[in-house]
Amino acid sequence: MKKLLSVIFVLCICACGLLMPVPDWKDKAGGYLEEYKSSFLKGKELSTEPHFAQATREIAAGNDLRLLAVAYLTKYALHTASLECFDDSEFLKIERLEPDAEDMAYYRFLQGNFTAVDASALPARYTGLLKAAASRNAVLAAHEISAIGDPLSRLVAAGVWVNHLPCDEKIIQTAIDTASANGWQRPLWAYLEKLHTCYLEGGDKSRARAIKNRLELLKKEKDQK
Repeated sequence: MKKLLSVIFVLCICACGLLMPVPDWKDKAGGYLEEYKSSFLKGKELSTEPHFAQATREIAAGNDLRLLAVAYLTKYALHTASLECFDDSEFLKIERLEPDAEDMAYYRFLQGNFTAVDASALPARYTGLLKAAASRNAVLAAHEISAIGDPLSRLVAAGVWVNHLPCDEKIIQTAIDTASANGWQRPLWAYLEKLHTCYLEGGDKSRARAIKNRLELLKKEKDQK
């Protein structure tokens, strides 16, 4: 899948490490995607989509459909990390024109279509979770997710499990801790809300109330800024 996040978000750095200069459109696209990622995770709604639109315009100008596919997969990964649905129509259009096994493996992983994922084409950091998902083993999944070193990849893995498999408190707490440590408001609130729902469904009204009060306090503080 073209090393999804690592390829996209190092584009701006690559210009310093290559003998040949990176084309201007790639440099700009990398910068816009980095701004998109940051705005999305921090919950800055007004600047999020404009940054993504600018990035895809630059990539389209360079006629690079593979990089455009990666940009859309990056968008879908961020939505997954925040427990949100995504519209996959643009990626599927690109995939019909230029099929790619790694892109499709990652797309199916994000969709929760685990039986259709080609494990050999999936980034190695997610293969342990794929095995856990096949057996619906939440204990193994929690271990695999916690072991992922990159925090955003860890959140994506947590989002895949939480979106498509039974609720697990440890996985959700790992996601909450990851989002909190990085100041990522959008996924933080999403996982707190999910934990609140899980407590309610499990009949633990006391813990559910505590999570609800925490969320209300956090949202109140944001509204006062």
